[in-house]
Amino acid sequence: MKIFENLITRGQNALQGGEPEHALGLLRRALALWRGPALSNIPAGDVLTGRIVHLEELRIRGLQLRIEAEIQLGRQRDAIPELSELVNEYPLNEWFHAQLISALNHSGRRAEALQAYRTLHRILDRELGLEPSPELQRLQLAVLNPPSSPHPSMRRLPAQREHHAATAV
Repeated sequence: MKIFENLITRGQNALQGGEPEHALGLLRRALALWRGPALSNIPAGDVLTGRIVHLEELRIRGLQLRIEAEIQLGRQRDAIPELSELVNEYPLNEWFHAQLISALNHSGRRAEALQAYRTLHRILDRELGLEPSPELQRLQLAVLNPPSSPHPSMRRLPAQREHHAATAV
């Protein structure tokens, strides 16, 4: 348990220190130590239950940090399958949903990003009677209203080529 916790802490420090590649290695090593539910083969009393909750939360934090490292390394598209699994495993974790929505949007999958937001909205409303957080609402607006830069195929021709095109007609 101490090795797992130590690797998570070192990974977080590396990520905060601007070393996403090093952080990714540490966090992968930490998460590779995870083998199913924490302390599942030991009867849990009140004290042990608290420790189990702590370890489970630390695992979620490790997953978040590893995904953040991958995103910093430009691997958003690669994170989509795992994020899809994580939003199913942890349907109330808005962070996982936000990363999935963002990764889909940045991968050119805008319709799927909006569907992921609608799915989260339904889950939160049905389970808790809540709206998504203001951060997620802003993310939805960003997906709905992308920057107005034209699509590469819609850009204007360079001035020199425009002139030739106009005189050829």
